[in-house]
Amino acid sequence: MLNDSIRVFLAVAEKRNFSKAAKSLFLTQPAVSFQIQMLEQYYGTVLFDRVNRNITLTAAGELLLKYAQQMSNLQAELEKEMQELTGTIKGRLLIGASTTIGEYILPYLVGSFKKEFPEVDVSLEVANTEEIEKHILDTSLDVGLVEGPVNGRDLVIEKFLDDELVLITPVDHPWVKNKKISVFELSKYPFITREKGSGTRQIMESALKKAGFDPHNLNIIMELGSTTAIKAAVSNGLGVSIISKWAAKEMVKLNKLATITINETEFERQFTVIYHEKKFRTQAVHEFLNYLKSEAVHNILKK
Repeated sequence: MLNDSIRVFLAVAEKRNFSKAAKSLFLTQPAVSFQIQMLEQYYGTVLFDRVNRNITLTAAGELLLKYAQQMSNLQAELEKEMQELTGTIKGRLLIGASTTIGEYILPYLVGSFKKEFPEVDVSLEVANTEEIEKHILDTSLDVGLVEGPVNGRDLVIEKFLDDELVLITPVDHPWVKNKKISVFELSKYPFITREKGSGTRQIMESALKKAGFDPHNLNIIMELGSTTAIKAAVSNGLGVSIISKWAAKEMVKLNKLATITINETEFERQFTVIYHEKKFRTQAVHEFLNYLKSEAVHNILKK
């Protein structure tokens, strides 16, 4: 296996933050600091400049980073070929997912995947689409599943799943009687939305503009970084919102939210799988990408 200290060094170099590196490695911050100190003692030099909580690589750190990345790629290639030879799939699989997919879809799929490949260690990072795209591009994640548009160079983009955004309201909202509204009625009630950078928000604003409604006319009272928080706020009567049908599904079934049709537009989109074209893909990554296209996934999502 890749030397533990080198693996920790790569995480700190990528995150530029000891606590974030520790979180990504499921280690304590003192354990991460100890591994870096061990490397610095071994090479007899300082690898990171630490000034006012800002962490940057020194010249020695940049040199080590170059070779550490090569070592990591060679280790991954060795593991892939060894697994092909022995027929045993194992190793680390680093998945990133934008919020809706990470909260409402992937937990079911990862559980099923782990049953088939129990020796694969899966790590899931949930963030907005912009963050996941950034981490795929800097190769700190193997595979991303996102709900918003991406356009980075060196990205492979594949269709994953159809989605639709729906307007949600409290169950006693005046709109519930008619089940339909005009898009221009959206400005009449407090509106709760995801933060900027969210794929859901980007799709929503684009669809509203196409329907002739300026998103700036929404009476936005809150921007929340979690769809779960938005649903709680709406169900408690604080406003209305537009979220993925996958996120709304369970609470609509339980009669805690209502969905309303907007006459002038539909909020259709596709969830996509993204990965770096040039990043080496282990056998675990290959198996996961194939799994996402399988009948097993289709059957899970139909439930």
